[in-house]
Amino acid sequence: MGKKSFYEISPSEGYLREGSYLEVSRQINYHGERADFKPFLNVPMKDLEKQLKASQAEEKKVFEDMKKAITTWDQHGAQTLLLQKAIEYLRTPEVMHTGNEWKRHKDGSWEISNLVYKMTFHIVKAGDEWKLSWELSYTAPGLAQGYWSYTRSPRERIEYEGSKKYKTLEGAQKYVQSRFDLYADRFESLSPPIPAEAKELFCVNGQLLQGYSLMPPSPQREPVTLEALLDCLEDSDLVKEPPKKERPAEPEAVLEGKTSMEQAPEPASAPTQPETRQEQKLPPVRAARPMAKKAPHRKQRVAMAR
Repeated sequence: MGKKSFYEISPSEGYLREGSYLEVSRQINYHGERADFKPFLNVPMKDLEKQLKASQAEEKKVFEDMKKAITTWDQHGAQTLLLQKAIEYLRTPEVMHTGNEWKRHKDGSWEISNLVYKMTFHIVKAGDEWKLSWELSYTAPGLAQGYWSYTRSPRERIEYEGSKKYKTLEGAQKYVQSRFDLYADRFESLSPPIPAEAKELFCVNGQLLQGYSLMPPSPQREPVTLEALLDCLEDSDLVKEPPKKERPAEPEAVLEGKTSMEQAPEPASAPTQPETRQEQKLPPVRAARPMAKKAPHRKQRVAMAR
């Protein structure tokens, strides 16, 4: 059995996480009881210190060579990282949607959706009342892949109301129709522009997914300063008008003689008729019953039963 060395090298093969992390470590552990100082006993101290500096210099040379070797990993690791992120981006599936048509689910709820928005509602009979719940949300691919949690911002849900109670089915339908009319413009194309505040929901690894576009930023008006207003005024605008003379009060007899036509207010102008556009109605909804056979598909803008 050979003599044991005064040192041991801690076992370490390093660690590599492709495209992310590289680690190489080495450690020497000293065992004094196995050391032998006899070769140094008759050597002058200056010579020993010279040998020490030379050994340290060799260590530093090896260390610098190692750093150069490790930096060659940087470029390869960065390329690995970019390829990983690009593949994740390209593998992100397109969200499922109804193509801007109302579709009914097995639970009786209704959905209309596209690549960006989704609106759902559900009306159920509860005793002598009708309960309505509805929601408008985003249909972002990142949400479907679990890239986002509901507590983070921006959030998936835009607006939601639940358990609204109505005495009649028609009342619940009328209300949810008014909500849909408010957001109907979001269901006029399969991929409507995304608001800037929701951009992150439609990005994977920092890049906006293919097939999506952002709303153009609204132009910002420059604030008007007092100096700018004064520059627009001419000298004649700054001349003060002479004070107006007060008219003498009319006698009471004259006031009493005024006709009702003079005292009557001017008639209000008739309201202008808004531009007419084809309204999309909600589908007919009923209490939970077995689903009937589907009628031949006819593309329409969804009609509400009255």
